[in-house]
Amino acid sequence: MTIIRTKRFILRPIEKADAPRFAVLCNDLEIARHTARIPHPYTRQDAELFVDQLIAARAKGDEHAFAVCRDNEIIACAGALQTGEQVWEIGYWVGADYRGDGVASEIADAMVQFAIGEMGAASVTAGYFIDNPTSGRVLEKIGFRDTGEAVMITSLGRAQPVSSHRLELDVPGFSGARDVVIEA
Repeated sequence: MTIIRTKRFILRPIEKADAPRFAVLCNDLEIARHTARIPHPYTRQDAELFVDQLIAARAKGDEHAFAVCRDNEIIACAGALQTGEQVWEIGYWVGADYRGDGVASEIADAMVQFAIGEMGAASVTAGYFIDNPTSGRVLEKIGFRDTGEAVMITSLGRAQPVSSHRLELDVPGFSGARDVVIEA
């Protein structure tokens, strides 16, 4: 089981017991509006299904989702999804009470290091919905560059397709934070 430690957080694999906390955190219109797979309203049943899907994907090896914990409390979620041979896409969301303190930057950086160091990614990608430029700035801060490509992705929270900007990281040029430790 892989554990990732950053300066302030522990990222651990999601487990069934996390569903109640996810139900609380994800029942937030902002999270639903800026992610593809989170509906709104978000129920405990939605959280249980989401957790089961992520655990099954981890067992197959093509997606790794982590509960982001501070002082043993889940405050966010981050993950890496294999989208091609040696190509991994990172994603994240942060609970409402924890935004604006560099949480997203720290966990996005950790996910990039996981994708490269543990999954052998030769390419790391990400995306953000056109009306969420804050997420784009987070990704650019850690080294992602806009590809100029936009794709339509259905957002369950909006119940409609939304334009998503695509970004890619220069893997050879990525240095990452020095205080990230990955324990396999």
